[in-house]
Amino acid sequence: MSVSVDSTFAFDPNVQDSGMAARGLYVTMVTWCDHQMYTRPDEFDGTFDLKRVKNVGGTLRLVRELVANGLFEEVSEGVYTVVTRRGLAVFGSFKNQKKPLTPEEAAELHNKKVNAGHAGGKASGLARQAKAEAKAKQNASDETKQTASTNVKQNEADAKQTASTSGKQNASTTIPNQTIPISSPNPSAPKTEAEPNRVPLAQLEDRMLADPFTTAWNAYPSHTGSRKEAETAFHAATQGLDGLPPCQPKDLIGAVISYAKTVDQPRYAPKMSRWLRNGQYVDHLPSKPNRTEWGGITRQWLQQHAISLVPAGAWTDSVEQTFWAHVKTGEEPETVARRLVNEINERSQAS
Repeated sequence: MSVSVDSTFAFDPNVQDSGMAARGLYVTMVTWCDHQMYTRPDEFDGTFDLKRVKNVGGTLRLVRELVANGLFEEVSEGVYTVVTRRGLAVFGSFKNQKKPLTPEEAAELHNKKVNAGHAGGKASGLARQAKAEAKAKQNASDETKQTASTNVKQNEADAKQTASTSGKQNASTTIPNQTIPISSPNPSAPKTEAEPNRVPLAQLEDRMLADPFTTAWNAYPSHTGSRKEAETAFHAATQGLDGLPPCQPKDLIGAVISYAKTVDQPRYAPKMSRWLRNGQYVDHLPSKPNRTEWGGITRQWLQQHAISLVPAGAWTDSVEQTFWAHVKTGEEPETVARRLVNEINERSQAS
């Protein structure tokens, strides 16, 4: 089918004199005739009747309008043909054009295309698989070459290092004087073992105490905090920190070392300054000191100045609370203790 409507169709005077419905009927019948000439070239004579016009939606009025405007031609009564020329519509050549396929031919062609598609997909999959395998082999080959190249370079580097080390050793080796006889070792002589370099304990302690804080800092398991703050807390602990008696530097170093042995994960250890300020070193001292309870008064002081001077059980909690109440008001601890001891003893004697 090769009918073509001219691009100047709308400008043709005969077309312009026709209404839109008549123009549509003209184009419809042109294409219908073209199809008939293609499908029934030996039977179709190029004409049509009113029945055919009505089948495509046309009317007698539209046919008469087209005949009057020179777009249809009535060849006999009730039989018409379309007028074709340049400017309207022109039928082309049907030479070498394929005829429409029958349903059977169409089904057969569809099956051929489906089978060809399956075969092409399978071939494409095999091609992709072969390409992937070739790429994998190439990668393996490249990796082997790279490994071999790396090993060669490493061997060359090791050889250079060995040669350099040997050269240095040979350069530093003293060549013995061949004119001086070398005495052979006596196999029967007793063998002597080299004495290890042992540092006396006193000397080691002197080294540690030469800079006690540095020794403690190096032994502490974590160095996340400020060294300066840790040093300040260290010296404060040696002077007596928060009610604790002064701690000797060597004891404080020992506490740090003892604590470090208990730490499995140093990152969780507190800062050294905080560890010292909180008095946690006390738990690692050889003998744990008693904290003062008020103004330097310890439990030992109370035992010596009060508890041991009264009958057993006479120094009760209420008596001790009375003692602290007077001391905290500013009275001398010795005076308060002496007065309470006298009162307790007098009551005990009276009873």
